[in-house]
Amino acid sequence: MKDRNSKIPDPQISARKVEIACQTFRWDIIRSFLSGLIDSGWRIFALLVVTRYFDGTSFAKALVPAAFTIGLLSTPITLFYLPRLRLQTSKLCSTNYMISGILFWVASLGVDSLWLFLGAGTAAAALLAQQMPLLIHIYSTNYTSGLRGKRVAYAISVGIAIAPVFGWFGGQLLEEDLSQFPILFRIMAVACILSGICINKVPSEILQRCPSGNPLTHLSLAWKDKVFGCMLGMWMILGFGNLSTMPLQIEYMTSDEYGINATNTQIAVAGIIIPSTVRIFATSIWGHLFDAFNFFLVRAFTSAIQLAAILIFFFSDTMAGIYIGSVGYGLAMAGGNVNWSLWVTKFAPQGQESDYMTVHSFMTGVRGLVAPFIGFYMLNLISIQSWATIGSLLVALSIVLLFPINRLARS
Repeated sequence: MKDRNSKIPDPQISARKVEIACQTFRWDIIRSFLSGLIDSGWRIFALLVVTRYFDGTSFAKALVPAAFTIGLLSTPITLFYLPRLRLQTSKLCSTNYMISGILFWVASLGVDSLWLFLGAGTAAAALLAQQMPLLIHIYSTNYTSGLRGKRVAYAISVGIAIAPVFGWFGGQLLEEDLSQFPILFRIMAVACILSGICINKVPSEILQRCPSGNPLTHLSLAWKDKVFGCMLGMWMILGFGNLSTMPLQIEYMTSDEYGINATNTQIAVAGIIIPSTVRIFATSIWGHLFDAFNFFLVRAFTSAIQLAAILIFFFSDTMAGIYIGSVGYGLAMAGGNVNWSLWVTKFAPQGQESDYMTVHSFMTGVRGLVAPFIGFYMLNLISIQSWATIGSLLVALSIVLLFPINRLARS
């Protein structure tokens, strides 16, 4: 018979856990605030610069949204070799941020060279993609499951809060003179370096080595864990529908073919300010829903909003309609970020969260690398509205697939 006292938690250990959680939350809030500049800056302003300043090819345009996913593709290999350094997870995150900051600064020097700008910027974005599995390791270690969703959601909300301000500033700056874009990327470089300093302050454990000698060994989880494998398939269909249409927003608003002819400020409003403002208020709500309700229901609701946003945005012939679509994108992105970042914590066995996240990140990289190129290529064959319809149908299919996967998870 077990001693009853063994069930009573040690107050010193409990106090230490609370202290670690508070310290993590405090520094992660600051890091997330700075990261808000980086995400919106690359996703919208880099594509705008490639499109209007450099008049880049379809390949160059597709490389901007694909940059992050190039990094995701390499996460299984990265997560295999990084533990050999025997460094704390926060130290590894910090190093990634520092190197990315240097690369963004190099990108800002590419005023006369598309490929210097795009090469350095793509490398920086790809490096930043390595962060999520590492952050998941920190979150799963430092936060309890009951509070994890809320705390991560709050941090994401703070990061989103700066995006509308940066979006308006950047839009006005580029409206005045598009050649001033290096200023934005130097700001992003400084934000990366400061983020590295912040995450270095977070307490974390040493990343453990994988016992296998194969860096791709975790990919076997996709067929060993049937529910996880089915969820990866659902995410693949959903992500392809979304990621093949979202990069076309700038093309739709700038091309003479579609008659919108938006200004740089209007593009910043539709691409950054409106979605980010909506995400500020919606992310904490999605975090609560993630903690309190069935994951499959929450994911289906998020996807339904995503489907509506795609159709409204690309079938609108006025900026007012596009702005309404941007509201939908903001709601869907808020829920999508929370779900994407934390869903593996509901399915992965204790201690294997980073392994599952590595596979999820890799599969995200696969679809994220291919989808933008296919999206831009399809514009040579069919109208942008036709491709938006196909993308929305893929999102609808992903919603339908959630029901049998839910039954499988319960059985």
